[in-house]
Amino acid sequence: MLMESRPLLSAAHCDPIVAGTVLDQDGQPQPTQMPGERPLTLYLDKREIVTLMSLGQKPEALVLGYLRNQRLVENLRDIAAIQVDWEVGAAAITTLSGDAGERCDELLRRRTVSAGCGQGTQFGDQLESLKELPSDGFRVARSTLFALIEQVRTLDTIYKRSGAVHGCVLAAGSRVLHHVEDIGRHNAVDSISGLMWLEHASGADKLFYTTGRLTSEMVIKVVEMGIPVLISRSGTTEMGLDVARRCGVTLIGRARNQRFLVFNDPQRIDFNA
Repeated sequence: MLMESRPLLSAAHCDPIVAGTVLDQDGQPQPTQMPGERPLTLYLDKREIVTLMSLGQKPEALVLGYLRNQRLVENLRDIAAIQVDWEVGAAAITTLSGDAGERCDELLRRRTVSAGCGQGTQFGDQLESLKELPSDGFRVARSTLFALIEQVRTLDTIYKRSGAVHGCVLAAGSRVLHHVEDIGRHNAVDSISGLMWLEHASGADKLFYTTGRLTSEMVIKVVEMGIPVLISRSGTTEMGLDVARRCGVTLIGRARNQRFLVFNDPQRIDFNA
């Protein structure tokens, strides 16, 4: 099978941490660290589509994942280039056809702002077009879930230094493949989706962990990525659970300290291993 070609990508990484000074409870100055927050406006073939608030760690991957998860571009080979310029806070996406921005007009008119931190966005009738994940016999041992949760706990994170961010992890078993943090959990998951797209990686045998709550938006994104198991240290919303039931996602919440709750599709978990 021929591999999809990679678009031309800039390398516009930003330092995610900003140093500052605060006063403590005694009125004494103390050094502190804060996550950066930068607006990035996406232009698809010169058509403005959305502004994302981001740490700016992996902006090209974020843009790719956003385009993929929102189905604004169907194939990686259709993208000629993504150029991020932080001086103007813009990402210029160029497609080979040059008319993707015009073709997105109908989707842009049917835009829903989600409940995600930093406000995620969903376009069109994305929920209605989702397909159920295949039942291919993929299973994960309880001990593997415990090991992954411990791996995530020990990661060197921006959250530990500054707070105010969410993190997402793509894992193969208990092995962390990608770890991304951002202002909103939707940005972190989109960045991982973009990295998977560039690597031509399948999600069918992967686990996805997020520090944020399991909203419908988060479940929709892992379905788009083809990932069957979604884990969070937080809980789920009613609509998040409904989407998981419709699409066959194993939904695991309250995952911490050798404990978790399975909200949906427990058959993928081997509780005795």
